[in-house]
Amino acid sequence: MAEIDNNLDDEDQKKYYEEMISSSGFKVTKPRDIVIDVLYGAKNLLTADDIYMEVKNEDSSIGVATVYRTLELLTRLKIVCRIILGSGRSYYMLSRECAKETFIYMICNNCKKIITNNQCLKSAVKIRLRENAEETILKNCKLQVDNYQILFTGLCDDCSSTG
Repeated sequence: MAEIDNNLDDEDQKKYYEEMISSSGFKVTKPRDIVIDVLYGAKNLLTADDIYMEVKNEDSSIGVATVYRTLELLTRLKIVCRIILGSGRSYYMLSRECAKETFIYMICNNCKKIITNNQCLKSAVKIRLRENAEETILKNCKLQVDNYQILFTGLCDDCSSTG
């Protein structure tokens, strides 16, 4: 599965995510804390079932429904990004990029590395993509867009230079 490429500092990140939960009016519970820890330590995208298995190893009293509800909440709070790949399966990753209205990511077809918004796209490109997409969708589908994800696939710099 895809390797997550994000440069996160342990303690600052932990505080950041706890503050995001608290400032939204929710408590930082043990299940929420463990799910964040699992996602933080993940090298690859994880399904809800993958996350549940890791959480269960940490605390067997936490049920699968709690993990699903936690993922739903963390996704709604934009702490966790839910990525739906071509297979239709949902995968999850922890990233500050989720808080942005437009989440753009690239997946390398070879090594499966994930590259997110700010690592390579300039703000002007993201703004034009969003404005053009919103205008077209509103005009053709009569749908007001509040956020969306864009997925690009191809070869990352490392893989394209070795191939």
